[in-house]
Amino acid sequence: MLSENRKAIILFIFLPFLILAKDGEEKIFSFEDDTYHSTELSDLLENIRKNPFDINTVSQTDLEKLPWLSESDIEKVIIFRKKQKILNWKDFQKTGINEITISDLKPYFSFKKSSPLKIKQISRVEYQQQNEHLPSCLKYFQKSLFQIKKFNFGFISQKDQGETNPLDFYSYFVEYSPNNFLERIILGKYRLAFGQGILFSPKLGMSKSAEATSTPSKKFKPIKPYTSSYEIWELEGAASNIKMGKLNFIPFFSSTKLSANLDDDGKISSFNESGLHYDESKKDNVNEKLFGAAINYTFSNNILGFIYSQNEFEHPFQKPEWNNKYSAFGLNFLLNKNSFPTFGELAYADDKFAGIIGTKWGEDKLKQLLLFRYYEKNFPTWHGHSFSSQSRFDNEKGLYYGITFLPFRRAKVNFYFDIWKFPQTRYLEKMPTVGSEQFLQFELSSKTNNCRLTLKHRDKEKYKVVEDEGLIRDLEMTLLRIDWWQKISSIWLKTRCEVKTEYLKNEKIHKRGILTYEQLKWKTGKLELIAQITAYHSDVLHYMYENSVDGIMQNSILTGDGIYSFFLVKYRIFRNSEIQFKVSDEWFKKDKMRLYFQIVSNF
Repeated sequence: MLSENRKAIILFIFLPFLILAKDGEEKIFSFEDDTYHSTELSDLLENIRKNPFDINTVSQTDLEKLPWLSESDIEKVIIFRKKQKILNWKDFQKTGINEITISDLKPYFSFKKSSPLKIKQISRVEYQQQNEHLPSCLKYFQKSLFQIKKFNFGFISQKDQGETNPLDFYSYFVEYSPNNFLERIILGKYRLAFGQGILFSPKLGMSKSAEATSTPSKKFKPIKPYTSSYEIWELEGAASNIKMGKLNFIPFFSSTKLSANLDDDGKISSFNESGLHYDESKKDNVNEKLFGAAINYTFSNNILGFIYSQNEFEHPFQKPEWNNKYSAFGLNFLLNKNSFPTFGELAYADDKFAGIIGTKWGEDKLKQLLLFRYYEKNFPTWHGHSFSSQSRFDNEKGLYYGITFLPFRRAKVNFYFDIWKFPQTRYLEKMPTVGSEQFLQFELSSKTNNCRLTLKHRDKEKYKVVEDEGLIRDLEMTLLRIDWWQKISSIWLKTRCEVKTEYLKNEKIHKRGILTYEQLKWKTGKLELIAQITAYHSDVLHYMYENSVDGIMQNSILTGDGIYSFFLVKYRIFRNSEIQFKVSDEWFKKDKMRLYFQIVSNF
């Protein structure tokens, strides 16, 4: 076990080099959940940073992948570059896009054509001090991706702490993209995404973020190889995208193993979504088969889609409302795509209905989004991830309204409110419950300083135990956060102060907490150093997005009294190879140190 003195040496040896830069991704990926796995969007943005888009040739489809760009922003870029070539950021500002948005976009664009990457290799080892008693206490992860002409090959493997099988989880695929009538075909493990994600969508992601008018709507490729380290709900078999004029036909088949908890009668009570497999008898013990097809029809500025699938689990469910064999139908649409889009999806599965409809409107200064959803209780959400106020999106109806306001060139305001109701009983709440959330963020930037003010309030009914009495209680949560970036020469410093309160109205119980940190970043041609020291004094949970090695999207939970710090270094040893190291620790809590070491190669 590492001594406290040795921890201090590791943490402080690099302090003379402490450094940080404004990070637009935090606005997207900072949310209230304890996360580790990267999402498809975070992986996508990471890949673009490694190989930025050429602003003069990037397609509209690729521009739509960037969550900071609205439909009108994309139109501005396309129209402007038809008139003249964009040579630098001063030219880019002439498109009329807000300067804060441009600041967020800078890591993802270049002004010259870059060569596509043919090989990507990631090898990572992770050590957590609290798990050193386990028989195999290290966590291993590796990802190998290769491109040979029109073929893509991939193999991903992962072993968690305490697992002895080095291939406890793996994913593999072969993808062929001739780009003729057969747009692509995937053999192996893959994922599907249609419409707004009710029936099929990447399982990891967020519904709401500080980008109030872009994050709620889904924009994913219909089929994609499965490259995530999340160890459940991938599909395994074959899928293809066949293009016939304005029609895309997407057939798919999958037969894969899932890890489930079975009762004495062999019925499924729940699925193991943690990825930890200490008992081999409970691993891959349920087979899931599904097949179906989707049709997308594109005409003018509109897209209509239809989905059909047949799903079957090998074992019945313990819960009688869930059938282990059912059909699913879905209709999705995107109308008036490039200006004021209206989008939605309606689905019927296992004799239950789910639907979501939204619309965007507004021009340069003021953009607005209105979205309504209704999901019937026990609607099968196994492969979906639609907009919702909760991780499992069934048994909910709600209304979301978001605004992005650009009052002047260097200012940006995002606001949303969301109201919802759980019409039927859920978990411990044995009656219908309601909730609401309001969010406001104001950003102001200059050449050397940036400031961001965030205010969030949530009021919801929740089962809470107070003095040994469990009741549904009215719980209020309020968050006030101030972030300030300051540039000193080539160094960016970031300061945060956050106050959070929770209040049980009827019981008049008030809990509060404060968190503050100083973060610094310095980046040269080959070297990037990031360090952060966080102090907190709190009776509530604080969720903090933090920088990490590539492939990890981390939101940490901090509560109680303590000091938390991390140090991250990335060094390019060769032109296309980089070593990455991170150490984090809670100073006055036992066995909290984490170490990460990773080698990343891109050719």
